[in-house]
Amino acid sequence: MKIGEFAELNKVTTKMLRHYDEIGLLHPAAVDSMTGYRSYTSEQSHSLNWIMVLKSLNFTLGEIKEFLGGPVDSVILIRQLVRKRIEISSALNEQIHKKMAIDRLINLIEKEGFEMNKTIDLQTIALADVHEIKKNIPNMEMFLENVAGIIARCTYEDIHSVIRFDISHFKQVNDDYGFDVGDKVIVACYQLIEDNIYKQLSHATIGRAHGDEFIVFAKANKDAASLVAQCIIDAMLSFDFSAIGCPKPMSCYIGGLAGPFGKSTDIRVIIEASIETLERARRNGMNSFIIDSYSV
Repeated sequence: MKIGEFAELNKVTTKMLRHYDEIGLLHPAAVDSMTGYRSYTSEQSHSLNWIMVLKSLNFTLGEIKEFLGGPVDSVILIRQLVRKRIEISSALNEQIHKKMAIDRLINLIEKEGFEMNKTIDLQTIALADVHEIKKNIPNMEMFLENVAGIIARCTYEDIHSVIRFDISHFKQVNDDYGFDVGDKVIVACYQLIEDNIYKQLSHATIGRAHGDEFIVFAKANKDAASLVAQCIIDAMLSFDFSAIGCPKPMSCYIGGLAGPFGKSTDIRVIIEASIETLERARRNGMNSFIIDSYSV
């Protein structure tokens, strides 16, 4: 069929199909040598459907071309899909945190004596109250700065750990009980992590990794990281989530890497590598953790 017919059949534009042909993503079944007209077969809709699906998930055209170019390693494909899921969850939960900040700001203004006909000077609100809002806004750059500060105070022989924490089935909490309850679960889990991390480890910092995941960087060897991981799991199991509006008990997965992360190490690489360890813990079932050794 002609390019226009194929485009109409699949609800895309002819311009898009020409671009896909030019970059080698989806070639036409035939090209008329005299006119240069492209023609396609109905079977090619299958490939185009895959392109549209993967594109809607924010994969680049280069990545899609690689996926559809032939058989791919299933482990690599799953890892790519997991990372994409994490990116999407991260964007969603970043908006949740902004909503939480707005809610806190509304409560703060109301506490200051808000009235419809009254003005308010934001500069007069207590510094501690503003800081409380600020510290809950996700900021990976601040986390990385804190990591750099910890590394700067350590020697090359010191062992550090990256510990990744994921709340099990968190999306279902939002779906079943609403985002307000989901917000409270996120905050509760953060506090459980914070309490155990700072109780067990002297040099540590906590941040949001992606979505409903938290990331911890600490001066800690594999044994110390494993101990704190088990303590966090125990705290999750004993916490009464029903008291904050979540009737179902919550669980988690924890994956981590421990090694001599020197001052020249790109911590972003270690953070990325911890995704695979977390996935392995997830396959072991709820409330599982794996802390692996990492060699730079």
